[in-house]
Amino acid sequence: MGGKSSSAPAPDPRLVEAQIDSMRRQNDMLDRVVANSESMLPAQREQAAFALDAAREGVENARADREWMLTRRTMLSGVQDRLVRDADAFDAAQRGDALAQQATADAESAIARARDSSARDLARRGISPFSGASRSADARLQLGSAAITAGAANTARRAARQEGYALTDRAANALAGYPALSSAATTQGASLAASGVSVANAGAAGMNAGFATAADVAGRVGANATGMFNAQASYKNQQDQIAASSDPFNTILGAVAGAGTSWALGRSDRRLKTDIVVAGHDDELGLTVYHFTYKNLPGRRFEGFMADEVEARYPDAVTQDNLGYSRVDYGRLGRLMREV
Repeated sequence: MGGKSSSAPAPDPRLVEAQIDSMRRQNDMLDRVVANSESMLPAQREQAAFALDAAREGVENARADREWMLTRRTMLSGVQDRLVRDADAFDAAQRGDALAQQATADAESAIARARDSSARDLARRGISPFSGASRSADARLQLGSAAITAGAANTARRAARQEGYALTDRAANALAGYPALSSAATTQGASLAASGVSVANAGAAGMNAGFATAADVAGRVGANATGMFNAQASYKNQQDQIAASSDPFNTILGAVAGAGTSWALGRSDRRLKTDIVVAGHDDELGLTVYHFTYKNLPGRRFEGFMADEVEARYPDAVTQDNLGYSRVDYGRLGRLMREV
């Protein structure tokens, strides 16, 4: 624009070469990742198949164990029933009496032996069995024998009660663990089946991991290429702006995008325009509408107002730039300048 070119140096071509080399290296890495992923696929499939087979075998074994335990429970339930019947039929009182009689007989036998032993001892010492000492020893022996007999009977009855309790506990506890064991086998089978599903999912994730990495690398390659393009485009735009800023007339209204483009603020000084022609009148604003060409944009026509006429009626809508040219704030007027 304005026939002037920028004096800024061109970008160092080594920067572009470095970017191209980076893309080449990334492409090579992408090829290696894909190749590694494909080479690992057979091993991953084999590993996943092995783990699934092991899980299936574990499930079948757990089912077999559960069936065996259920069979044992059925076979031994009769034993449990008999134990229960024995516990119910046990008469603790009757059993206690029987044990007490046996214990009393044993105690009396022991007392008789003790009495004979005492008599022999007195005879060896020359003491008459009819003497006071002999009768006193026999009285003490009789008192002791009564206590011994009563204690033996009581102990026997307590033993009978404990025997009854033991029978009841045995009946209650017989086979009590089998339901839990069969339940544990079922739970173990379900766990093995779940682990098989996890193995399958892990195998699939492993097979796809290489492709995911490759996709990520490919994305970085694309981002690098985009960065190169944006850098070049930005540099070009900067050069265009630098070249345009060397001519004060090139800043008129900013960059013109094409026919029909409108602005809210632009230079409207007569000194910047040529081929000015009256195009109409804005009755609401009381201003003349003109068609004109900017001197630095030959061949392009615009429609708008003259800054000096606007300033005469609406001074707040006109400002001066740093070069002394007048600008019209079309936004304050509620209008738009446009290219025609």
